Amino acid sequence: MKRYEGYDQTEAYTGDYEVLKPGGYICKIVGVQVEEREYGHLMRIAYDIAEGEHKDYYKRRFEAKKLTNADAKWPGIYYQTIKRDDLKYFKGFMTAIEESNQGFKWDWDEKKLLSKMFGGVFGEEEFEKQDGSIGTLVKCRFVRSVDSIREGKFKVPEKKTLSTGTNSNDSYGFYPLDKDTELPF
Repeated sequence: MKRYEGYDQTEAYTGDYEVLKPGGYICKIVGVQVEEREYGHLMRIAYDIAEGEHKDYYKRRFEAKKLTNADAKWPGIYYQTIKRDDLKYFKGFMTAIEESNQGFKWDWDEKKLLSKMFGGVFGEEEFEKQDGSIGTLVKCRFVRSVDSIREGKFKVPEKKTLSTGTNSNDSYGFYPLDKDTELPF
């Protein structure tokens, strides 16, 4: 058999892959998009893990996806609603960002959120795969201060299953997206 060019430089795929476990992670904002909705606004926060053994987790996943899909989207997205008639959840979100970034004060300029840190509480969530089977992923479900994560002052949420839908205490601050909504990150 003739030797293939680039074999020695190629990283071996062994079937092993990195998996996030439910828990608390220190995260960094890498992208922000705000869109007007009938209820107010929807803010999409692209983030990555900033510290620890899973640092740059979403960057690695994105780069791996780009190898086989030029249209790959950034996999770490947190959705925050801003409801005109109920701002308490948005203010809680911003308070966590302010507490996590010394000297930062929210002034309604979303571009200033880039590179800001926050504490993410990650939990399991079921989803329906393209073939109809059920998969489970771990994603950021709540934003807290960096200190609350470092000090262990958070509770890992129960697994969100398709059969039970969204728990009432898990839906605050979120709004479901249309299936056709594309993210620019």
